[in-house]
Amino acid sequence: MQDSAKYGRLSSDITPESSSIQQTKETNTETSGSFISSLKAFLLVAFVSISTMEFAQWFPFKIPGMESASRKTYVHAWYKYDNEHTKFDNSPWTFGTDYLLTVIMAVLAVLCLMETDKCPKKNKASFRLRMYSFSLLSCYGLSTLAGAWAHQHFTTIDALNTTQFRVLWYLCVGNVAFASAYMGLIGREVQQVFGVEGAVPLGPWWFWPAYGSYMALACGFGYISFKRPACDIFIAGITQVASTFYCLAALWLRKWPSSKEAVGESKLKESPIGLVRLPYRLMFYIGFIGNAPLLPMYPLLVQYSGMTLAGINTLLHSWLMIMWGMQGISLLHLCKAMSSYPKVSMD
Repeated sequence: MQDSAKYGRLSSDITPESSSIQQTKETNTETSGSFISSLKAFLLVAFVSISTMEFAQWFPFKIPGMESASRKTYVHAWYKYDNEHTKFDNSPWTFGTDYLLTVIMAVLAVLCLMETDKCPKKNKASFRLRMYSFSLLSCYGLSTLAGAWAHQHFTTIDALNTTQFRVLWYLCVGNVAFASAYMGLIGREVQQVFGVEGAVPLGPWWFWPAYGSYMALACGFGYISFKRPACDIFIAGITQVASTFYCLAALWLRKWPSSKEAVGESKLKESPIGLVRLPYRLMFYIGFIGNAPLLPMYPLLVQYSGMTLAGINTLLHSWLMIMWGMQGISLLHLCKAMSSYPKVSMD
């Protein structure tokens, strides 16, 4: 009996140490797993970023029927412009429509940010979506503001070859390139709030800012600089392909409730998805994908239409106004749905 008691005491003495060792092993395992997950995400964002940039440089020259027009239009400049290939319109039609775009984007950005509810907890729940929407639309507005100023005040080839123009044009194109970060974050938030669990991978928060930063840096180094500065915008637009389809998938890959289900109180208690109406979902889809036709249109219009640059720019800016406007209105609706969501977590 004494031996049994002695062994029992030994066993009880050893147990806390064994438990501590086990906890240490579990902590090390979790840390190792977290590191491996972060490493995988880093390698993935590096691969997606580099491959998308290369795709953006390759794709315009491979669209059927456009090869000749693209070769004549897309001539690399690295921010060095000449009289032979450089075309930069300075007409009021071009910078005027840019200024108009700036105003519209600013209004939509502020409306998204201010789409709040009287309940502070609801506002907290919708804060990220409102901030990402505000930031995306602000990127658009800053881009068109810088573009408008450049078109209005830099009227000679010598002026285009100055540091001032390079900085200004980087603000114009770089904001379009970095907008991918906010697109991806919007898609991530839409997936978390409105999407079906597991339909779209979330990944770490920093994935899309890292992606957007790579695109903005490539822009800064002149990797997407062309003799016709307007071409820079189109290449920057192609780099948004990954974040665009991520956004579309986040809202598309789910079974939407019917109109009767959507207004049911039980459905509203479960999810804010019942507050998202079909017309705004369609605006979301069309707005995010609707600028794609501009890519083949631009070189064809430049080379074969006979239109002036002012006319072409006015047409393209009007198209942007509609598509970016749809993005802004649909995001405003999503922000409103989230801010109006009856069920609020007490955490």
